Amino acid sequence: MMKSRVLYSLPAGLLAVVLVCITVQGSGCAVVGSEPTTSTAQGDAVARDISDVELLGLIDQRTDLILIDVRTDKEWDGGHIEGACFLDYLEDDFKARAEQLPKDRPIALYCAAGGRSEDAMKLMAKAGFKELYNLRGGFYGWEDAGRAVSQSEAVPLPLSD
Repeated sequence: MMKSRVLYSLPAGLLAVVLVCITVQGSGCAVVGSEPTTSTAQGDAVARDISDVELLGLIDQRTDLILIDVRTDKEWDGGHIEGACFLDYLEDDFKARAEQLPKDRPIALYCAAGGRSEDAMKLMAKAGFKELYNLRGGFYGWEDAGRAVSQSEAVPLPLSD
C-alpha cells in the first residue's frame, strides 16, 4: 500500500516513466544498464554477440566452426583459445584476407575485450558472411570465466573453395 501512495504522489510525467521502466523490465526487454548485444539478421544471415558458454557449445557442436583471434601477435603469444586461427584486425590486409574465408561456414571472432572483434564481425557481415559470432567480453572475459588458455600454434586460416 505504501508503494502505491509513493507512485501516486509523483508528477504524472515521472509516473509514466516509472511505469514504462517497470513494464519493459518485466517483459524481459533490454533496459538501461543491461549487457549490450549486437544482433543482425538478414534473411538467413546472423551476426551476434555470444557468451563464453555459448562459444564452448559452438566449439563442441559445430565441426565446421572457424574460430578467429583478431588480436595482435603479441596478444596471441600471451595465450589464446585452443583451436583458433589468427588474423590481426589491425593489419592493413585484414579485410582482404578475411574475404578469402568461406562465407557459408560459421565464424566466431574474439579479441581482448570484444571491440575489435565486433568491428570485424560487422565488416564481415557487410561482405556477405552468413553466420558470425562475437565473443562478448573477449579473451579477458574468457580468462575471467576460468576457461582454458592455450599456447599452441595457430590453426591455418581455411580459404574459400
